Amino acid sequence: MTPPLAGSQVAENKMNFFVFAPLEISRPKAAVAVPFRQGGFLTGFASRCYSRLAPFLSAGLFYLNQKILSAKFTVLFSFFLFTYHLITLSPSLFAQSGGQPGQFMSYGAGARALGMGGAFFAVANDASASYWNPAGLVFLEQKEFTGMQATLFEDTSLNFFTYAHPTASKGTWALSMTQLKSTGFERISIKVDPSIDEIVEFIPGGAFDSMERAFAFSWGRDVSDRLAFGFMAKNIQRSLDTSGDSFNSVDVAMINKVSGNYRMAVGVQNVFSMASGDTDDKLPLTLKFGQALNLFKGSLVFGLDFTKPQAADMNWRFGGEYWLLYWTALRFGVVGSPQIQEADFGIGIKYKDFSFDWAQGIHDMGATTRFSITMRMGQSNRAKHDIKVRELIRQAMHYFKSGLFSKAVEKLKVAIDAEPGNMEIRRMLTKLEAAISYVPDARGSDEVPTLIRRGIVGYVDGKDMKTAVNTLRHAFNKDPRNDRLLSLLNMVEREANLSEITKKPEGPEMFTYIDQRTYDARQAIYEGKYDLAMKRSQDILELEPNNETALEIMGSALYLMEQKDKAKVIWEKVLEINPNNRVVKQFLRQIK
Repeated sequence: MTPPLAGSQVAENKMNFFVFAPLEISRPKAAVAVPFRQGGFLTGFASRCYSRLAPFLSAGLFYLNQKILSAKFTVLFSFFLFTYHLITLSPSLFAQSGGQPGQFMSYGAGARALGMGGAFFAVANDASASYWNPAGLVFLEQKEFTGMQATLFEDTSLNFFTYAHPTASKGTWALSMTQLKSTGFERISIKVDPSIDEIVEFIPGGAFDSMERAFAFSWGRDVSDRLAFGFMAKNIQRSLDTSGDSFNSVDVAMINKVSGNYRMAVGVQNVFSMASGDTDDKLPLTLKFGQALNLFKGSLVFGLDFTKPQAADMNWRFGGEYWLLYWTALRFGVVGSPQIQEADFGIGIKYKDFSFDWAQGIHDMGATTRFSITMRMGQSNRAKHDIKVRELIRQAMHYFKSGLFSKAVEKLKVAIDAEPGNMEIRRMLTKLEAAISYVPDARGSDEVPTLIRRGIVGYVDGKDMKTAVNTLRHAFNKDPRNDRLLSLLNMVEREANLSEITKKPEGPEMFTYIDQRTYDARQAIYEGKYDLAMKRSQDILELEPNNETALEIMGSALYLMEQKDKAKVIWEKVLEINPNNRVVKQFLRQIK
């Protein structure tokens, strides 16, 4: 008796079934599904080379550590070396598993990235970031389109298309399509003789295809000068002849720009997913970690990525890119899970806004060729972005100088949302928000609102805190009952590190700041403290440059200090203000 066939249907003594090798739709052909041998040529060759070179690498690392490299670079290089020890010598640390649903989304996209072995999670700085790491979309300055075609095995091809669009203030979004298609499967019907329960005839039924396709929307933006965030929402469709299903899932990722030449990336794929159609499969939760190191002003780039799908083995990718000239790049990379499974190399050519990239992968089953074309379009987003931010700041300053502080804060918030890493805007916003918590606005052409505006402008600018304090003191002297103004003045005085903090006048007649300084200056004259009298008079003149009494006292202090020429100049200024000042006229006659 012939055993029953999996997936068969019985109808009128015929069974129609699909002839295909894999057990999972996610790997539609045997040539794609066959795992690489752990003991293959590449693995053995790499292990032998490494065992011979490891002592020299270790010695070289020690020498570089002592003579050339900075501490940070040594740590990074040590991490790369340690990682290679781990993945080459400790395969037992990695669990083994078969294919998983949506596995084609891990093959890679873009010949540039694949030429680096797919070590692109932290490097991602072109349109293919929509696939690798959506947070990397923040590095794009122009609109970009990338198309890739890769020939895999036996009528199997991988295609990728993406369009990325930077905006002036809302980050960068991208649309992409990834498709794995395998053709040439043969459908066969069989005829069974029920009397002997055996197959008596095979009837060809034509050909069918296996296809997996993903449509994705990706978005990334800066959240600070060092941190960028991104997410991808994707729909994955699978079809095998008349059978089909689909998945919806969301990926999230972040890039931390640790320094000018080093960044790290962390991400989770399929953090949310759901399936529909003819399947019980679930997309695996996948963790990703990557590092990128730029040297020689970005002409040399290294990437190192680790990926750990749920219930599957961890895999790693390491690769590099070197720009020989502005328009020509060489690339290399290796892929392991855990031991080396594939070696990659490639070249890139760039001319103006066009790029052509070619990559070749070598593995135990032969070679895989990929090529892609990238086109950059439109004005640099950085220029448009800067224009918009400058316009927002201009509007904020207009409201600011008009005393409409709350509206100025709104504009600065939009500006900082557009450029989170702009520390100058952030500083202005922080100071202005602190000021308007006491004085929300100061409109009008009267003297007090004008002085408040000048004082707050000086405080936010921060270049001359003394002038800002004196202007606010003058405003308070004119309006000594304004408690909110006093609170603002005290805050600015403390930030200016002044030892003397203005206090609220006491008594029914409200002894003001000017009154207090005038009293102190006169008292210093009586006590023979002429320097102190000069200082108190100067405090008044900084608020009221034409204060007649302060000028009289200052002239008197100079006269008593035997500086009669300077006293004469001061008193002559008093007469310019008030020609009828008889006391000053009398002193001037004595000097003459």
